[in-house]
Amino acid sequence: MIKKQQKWIALLVTLTFMWLLQVSAMPVAAANAPEQIGSANAEQAPRFIEEEGDGGYQAKKKSILPVILIGVGVVAVAALLFLVVLKTKYDITGAWTLTWQYQGYLQSSGTITFSGDKKSGTFVIGSGSGTYTVDGKKVSWDYNGSDTTYTGDFTDKTHMNGEMTSMGVPGTWSAVKQNAAAAYSAPAAVGEAANGELLK
Repeated sequence: MIKKQQKWIALLVTLTFMWLLQVSAMPVAAANAPEQIGSANAEQAPRFIEEEGDGGYQAKKKSILPVILIGVGVVAVAALLFLVVLKTKYDITGAWTLTWQYQGYLQSSGTITFSGDKKSGTFVIGSGSGTYTVDGKKVSWDYNGSDTTYTGDFTDKTHMNGEMTSMGVPGTWSAVKQNAAAAYSAPAAVGEAANGELLK
């Protein structure tokens, strides 16, 4: 839903900015139009030559409307960019359904819970625990007391995937953020522990 809203906002701001540019490029009516009419009438008067000779050159007044419109457009685009950046901050905290598979082993899954803030903290999965870090879309976490490491990326706010290693064995993983009512923990497959590590 958030992605759809961002697309509509981006489209609206883009169209508005294009309209503002078109309006700013439109010719502005001459500020001296009344004077020109007066001059036309003066041509019919007997003293036209004298008055024309006495009149000084008057520069046309420049309109500030284009500047204002362009300024509004720039502010609108800046606001959109700020909104998009703000909305796309990823929050890893909470419970996720983690699915992993090492080479040569069956796929397994469990619930991993991250506690802390959006950039760093701790996690618990089964009997395993450790620390995590988030840098933009990049995520990584390491288990305490082992060489098991997970690295990957957010694909959107509720999905992550990547690669991991445990005792030198590589594998892949993916995670989906859970709703509180949908949290579950599936049993580990043979040859793997419930915390995502290979059995030693």
